[in-house]
Amino acid sequence: MSKKKEGLFGSSESGGKHYRRRKARTVFSDQQLTGLEKRFEAQRYLSTPERVELAHALHLSETQVTYIFYTFFIS
Repeated sequence: MSKKKEGLFGSSESGGKHYRRRKARTVFSDQQLTGLEKRFEAQRYLSTPERVELAHALHLSETQVTYIFYTFFIS
């Protein structure tokens, strides 16, 4: 008979490992991706104020803009 443990990351069987649940993947709208692509074509690198402005205009976080801009477009 096994005991069930309640932990910070959910329940598991006793002796089991606790794993953090991964955050659900964000789905970006066509409008957001188009806005990012157009900006990238015009300017490959953004300053912090430019990144903040673009994030606000597209209703994204600054982190999301940074990630998408540099991961998808530069690589």
